[in-house]
Amino acid sequence: MEKKEVRKKKSIKDKVFISGKNFMGLEKLGKGTYGSVYKAQKRDTSEIFAIKKIKLDVDTEGIPSTALREISILKSLNHPNVVRILDLTLSEKKIELCLEYCPLDLRKFMDQHKSNPKFYNLNTIKTILYQILRATDHLHSRKILHRDLKPQNILICDQTLITKIADFGLSRVYSIPIRPYTKEVLTMWYRAPELMLGLNQYSIGLDMWSVGCIFGELLIKMPIFAGDSEFDQLMKIFRVLGTPNEHSLPGCKRFPDYNPDFPLWAPIGIDKLIKERIEIKMDEESLCEALDLMKKMLIMDPCRRISAKEALSHVK
Repeated sequence: MEKKEVRKKKSIKDKVFISGKNFMGLEKLGKGTYGSVYKAQKRDTSEIFAIKKIKLDVDTEGIPSTALREISILKSLNHPNVVRILDLTLSEKKIELCLEYCPLDLRKFMDQHKSNPKFYNLNTIKTILYQILRATDHLHSRKILHRDLKPQNILICDQTLITKIADFGLSRVYSIPIRPYTKEVLTMWYRAPELMLGLNQYSIGLDMWSVGCIFGELLIKMPIFAGDSEFDQLMKIFRVLGTPNEHSLPGCKRFPDYNPDFPLWAPIGIDKLIKERIEIKMDEESLCEALDLMKKMLIMDPCRRISAKEALSHVK
């Protein structure tokens, strides 16, 4: 009988990166539309990096626009709260970005620590939020919209609480006056209502809504608006902030996806929602300050949302 050849499964340690044998793969961190991210160790120094491999289909589309945009934006940024690109290599079939490595994203951080009140407390939340706002302010000061701020795109070291915004695949530079942009951005739970109503001219208010959702999630340890469809997401927002009208969201009736038959919800207020679910110990004054800031981020009208620069003065 002919002996079957047993093929040995390739170990992650054998993963070959363009940069050569100097990097040893340690684990796969995640997979996206255009490629995967690996934790890798430099053999000669034992330093840890994140290697983002982006597959190329040169015959059909060439280099994905998201990859070009991400590389361009990352190379233009230098801020302690934005993940740094350290190296870039290119071949016919792939691009590899060598990035700073952080052990956790904010989602994993919350999952690991939310049941430890000695560590996961108001001071921890303020430290994280302050750094997110610093990074967001830096982006906006350079006319960059992130357009996909969510816990999975915020990296954190749980020992030092150093926090960095990452994943700029959907980011773009904006200009004044605001031009029409795609509304197919942002994970739904962190997506501003004007986007789901079809508005395609937006600015920094888009990112600030996402930061407000993240802030609320840090306080109640779960997403504050977790819809299972765009319509359900809108209804969850409307139940808290009220169905939009010309006062709360000027011009909303002219938005492409506005429906005059939307259920009419009176606002109960974001403060009521948070007070009912909050699990973080804080005194009444601190709670009022936190809710005041959150309400300024989660205003229906994007033109009235607080900027990252203004929000920073509330967190110090």
